[in-house]
Amino acid sequence: MLSDELAKHRDAILDRWFEDVINGYPDETGKFLKEQSDPFANPVGAGLHQGLSGILDGLVGPVDPEQLEAALDLVIRVRAVQEFSPGDAVGFVSGLKKIVRETLRDGRNVDHEEWAEFDHSIDSLSLLAFDVYMRCREQMWAIRAKEIRTQSLGVLERMQEWREKRVEETENA
Repeated sequence: MLSDELAKHRDAILDRWFEDVINGYPDETGKFLKEQSDPFANPVGAGLHQGLSGILDGLVGPVDPEQLEAALDLVIRVRAVQEFSPGDAVGFVSGLKKIVRETLRDGRNVDHEEWAEFDHSIDSLSLLAFDVYMRCREQMWAIRAKEIRTQSLGVLERMQEWREKRVEETENA
């Protein structure tokens, strides 16, 4: 069965998937994310690894949809604020298909129907990843809009104070 094969090769799949995701970053960033294992010195790399692990566990066995979404959020939230296009930000999910197939080449006891179900799971996961990405982007834009409103209000208040001071100076002159 495919789920048994996935569970048996979980660590190898996770390592290859992490490597694949890291390769999507610029060279220096990827090198740092890969080599620095301290989660305090490298929270992005630790979050990526933890998120990918949670996503893979969701594919291997039953997992609460909220846990799967939280695992996706760990990976996507960082990518949503970086210079990734939407496709690149969530494209790591579909890359898992190739990694699993290459890792399980000897998985001859997996039938066509199981592969089709696996592909469907990855496709559904990609759609969920895009939903998570959009939610992160919406939150980011809401924060930016709030900052702009706050800054604009400050400018307007200073302009009002300046006008009042000018009127006062004119009246006293």
